[in-house]
Amino acid sequence: MKNASFTSNTTSLSTARGNIFLDEFIPENNERAACVIMSHGFNSCAAELHDIAKILAQNGIYAVCYDFNGGGNKVRSTGKTTDMSVSSEQDDLKDLVNFIKDRYQFDKIYLYGESQGGFVSAITAPDIADIAGLFLVYPAFVIPHDWLGKDEDTLPDEFEFMDVKLSKTYYYGVPRYDVFAKATNFSNPVKIWHGAADPIVDPAYSLKLVKNYEKCELKIISGLGHWFPPTLRSEIAIEIADSINS
Repeated sequence: MKNASFTSNTTSLSTARGNIFLDEFIPENNERAACVIMSHGFNSCAAELHDIAKILAQNGIYAVCYDFNGGGNKVRSTGKTTDMSVSSEQDDLKDLVNFIKDRYQFDKIYLYGESQGGFVSAITAPDIADIAGLFLVYPAFVIPHDWLGKDEDTLPDEFEFMDVKLSKTYYYGVPRYDVFAKATNFSNPVKIWHGAADPIVDPAYSLKLVKNYEKCELKIISGLGHWFPPTLRSEIAIEIADSINS
């Protein structure tokens, strides 16, 4: 690890869905060679990605973590959880990519995402020009299976799900297309990490992805579920940095 110095900065981006708050980790003397845009999971937040972002910045890579509008109970962004869906998070990600492109000139832009943020990153990447690669941690490709089997008529207008207040907006924002076909239209390199004992997103979903992507590496980690310990997260961050800097 280079252990380069970096500075951090918090700013915001105004969108039609609310103000997105983002944390930048900016390497000193950075030539703007590479950027990683980091998307958190359902009911997580930007702060829970700082550990990986700091290691990337120490390795000379600009990293930005952001809170989805309505992304959960911990976020600073101003959108409501009842207005949040996979579709709205796709729009947030696209807005953020455009915001970063307007502010800086990077040689390469990568997307990183965990769980729902990984799912959103994967199905959005084919729609964004010039994404150099994807880094996905237990991407939640289970979402269409879990939600599209529900009876719309029995869903209340608002309800609690995993301690988050949602509305039918979330249900309506679940993709109705083949998400594997859409995601694997992305032809640049992809790396995936998934716990073998994940009780929320079966690793079979990532195994299906690796078979369909053109350039994909998958690591299944024995004994781990839908959470990775700090030591493994550090290893993943270093692996990402090495792959970008190689």
